[in-house]
Amino acid sequence: MIHLFTTYFTRNIFFLFLLVTFHEVALGQCPNAPLSDDRGVFSINNIDSNPVNSDGDNNPTAVNNIPLKVCPQQSLTLKDLVNGGQSRSFEITQNTSVLSTPSAIPVPSTTNSISTTAPVTPGIYFIKSFGSNNGAGYYACQVIQVVDLEKPKYTVKMCDIAGTSQKEVTIVLLDDPSNKLIDAYSYSVTPLGSVPRGTNISDITNYPYSIPLTVNSGFTSYELVISGTNKVGRCEKSDSRTLTTVSTPQTPILYDISIDNGISLNVAATAGIEHKIWMRDPIGESTYNTTGTPVYTYTPTASLVGEIQKFSVPDPTKQYCFKVNAFDVCNEKTVESINEICTTPLRGDTKQGGNTIIWSVAQGNLLGNTFRSYDVFKVDASGTESLVRNITTIGDNLYDDTNVICGEEYTYKVVTNYQSKSISNLLKLKNTSVPPTPLGKLGSTVIGGQSIRVTSLEKEGNDLPTFTAFNYYRANSINGNYTKVHSGTSAFWDDTSVNTNAQQYCFYMTWTGGCGESQPSSKVCPIFAQMQGSSMIWSPESSFTDPITEYRIYRIDPITGLPINTAGSGLPYTSTRNSLNLSTLNIPEAEGQTIYLAIEGYPTSYPPTTLSNYVEYQRPSLVLSAQAFTPNGDGLNDTFYIQGRFIKATKMSIFDRWGNLISFIENTNYQNNPQLGWDGTSSNGNKVPAGSYAFQVQVEDLSGNIITKEGSIVVVY
Repeated sequence: MIHLFTTYFTRNIFFLFLLVTFHEVALGQCPNAPLSDDRGVFSINNIDSNPVNSDGDNNPTAVNNIPLKVCPQQSLTLKDLVNGGQSRSFEITQNTSVLSTPSAIPVPSTTNSISTTAPVTPGIYFIKSFGSNNGAGYYACQVIQVVDLEKPKYTVKMCDIAGTSQKEVTIVLLDDPSNKLIDAYSYSVTPLGSVPRGTNISDITNYPYSIPLTVNSGFTSYELVISGTNKVGRCEKSDSRTLTTVSTPQTPILYDISIDNGISLNVAATAGIEHKIWMRDPIGESTYNTTGTPVYTYTPTASLVGEIQKFSVPDPTKQYCFKVNAFDVCNEKTVESINEICTTPLRGDTKQGGNTIIWSVAQGNLLGNTFRSYDVFKVDASGTESLVRNITTIGDNLYDDTNVICGEEYTYKVVTNYQSKSISNLLKLKNTSVPPTPLGKLGSTVIGGQSIRVTSLEKEGNDLPTFTAFNYYRANSINGNYTKVHSGTSAFWDDTSVNTNAQQYCFYMTWTGGCGESQPSSKVCPIFAQMQGSSMIWSPESSFTDPITEYRIYRIDPITGLPINTAGSGLPYTSTRNSLNLSTLNIPEAEGQTIYLAIEGYPTSYPPTTLSNYVEYQRPSLVLSAQAFTPNGDGLNDTFYIQGRFIKATKMSIFDRWGNLISFIENTNYQNNPQLGWDGTSSNGNKVPAGSYAFQVQVEDLSGNIITKEGSIVVVY
């Protein structure tokens, strides 16, 4: 709501003047008002004894323009102290215009104060007071700074005072930007569990600021509570900690050092005291420059227990030496480690027939550490680590390893044994100057009953050094000659040029890399199955480099390659032999005359398994006929017809005793009409006399085979 003055004229003349005057005012300084209109007075948070008067008269050093610090959304009570004031209002804004805005807060006529909150966003703001008295407007302004106070930043130590029963506590407020936003501090040091008794200190202009005090040493622990507040109050951040007497640091001890993504140094030192690790280059520096910057600063968590400190160095391939010290803050002296230790950088390369590694020579004049020996370790491709050499001569820092396999990666490390150990970085080398090793596990299987897949089960291309290609060799019989049939980068290959139902095939693989072509792998032969009479037999040679422990025979859909399960049929059938008499199975007749079977082999390294070609098994059809029938129309045995299994169609010819054809019956859909046959009538429709008649039947089974049956039938009435 726009602020109202007593008269319209007074209000507009006042605002117009202010607009012209404030146009030149800089951000962060209260807008200036005409002298006759800057008679406003107000207080913040009921501090009436130190009110805000006027607007600072455009003076940057005026109290009005020195920001009062408040916290985000801090509660503020704003009180207009002008006697007889009317149309009072306040606003908190970041703009420099004194024109009242809709955000101005009117002061109720029954009181001269309002309650509000500081803005949430840190920054510079203006608290403006408006009002009128006896027809004339008045105005006052105060700059505030919304700051998000942080806990005071400080250091503290508590030391025994020699020759007394007291302790000296020294608190140092640090030269930190967050501390400079604090107007006043309160601190107390009391025995642990006692009620804190605060001491206030304000108007600190120079940091760091030291606060010394003395406490009675009759207690083991004390609690320090320190708070920072703003002048307006009601906003503070506190910190507390338990104080114990600062220990006198004991001499640090250096144990093992290693190069592992930086430097890992095992140090035993005094807990709770800052320690510094110093570094020197032994090639050009015989002493440590402890006036510079340490390579690493840390505080141990346990006293005289080895703790690993990790840090980086400018060049991990160079040798560096290290020592550790701590500063005794109470006695103001440095305590240095009793020993120093140096790193052992390791480098190397491959050569014809082997690998060569070289490491930095140990330092022979170290403080508290004497050279003893080098241990050279090697890790092979399986991860097995072994000590390959112990060297006791300090200058003997080279090792030639000729026990290597081309393309295999080996890892080396060297340990320099002083009283402590200096462990090198891990060095990985691959040598390509000797023939590559043959492939290990292979497998082969028939795919979809037609093609053959050969697979390397242990190596992919990226598992082999300087890999170029896999090579596939095939023989067209178990003892045949092998010919390269394919070369490629894939670890498996499908041979589609084979006839899996006609013969057996065998394969082996090699690989080519920077060392040439490897020796042949073991030979594998996919399962070759075939029919011999009613028995299915299959090849005994293994389709894996591991032996086959058992076989499972499945009935299979030749189109989808999926198993067909028929309850009670005896399939799938498990066998350790290489043959199966199919007539012993109980496959229902309804399953059809032609069935397809496949064999799955299970190796000792299962999974995976291997499949054979698809074997087609033709179950024999059956044709039966009666010897007599009675076509007298009584519904019993009135028709002479063919019985059997797997019958598709029949053709029946009937002859009299002189060989004349008297009837011909054709049944093209036997499956749906199995009892279609001769009803005892001749071709003229008359019943034939009783007696014996010859017949000839042609039967087509479900597989298209033609079966002819001849005989005689007796007609009885």
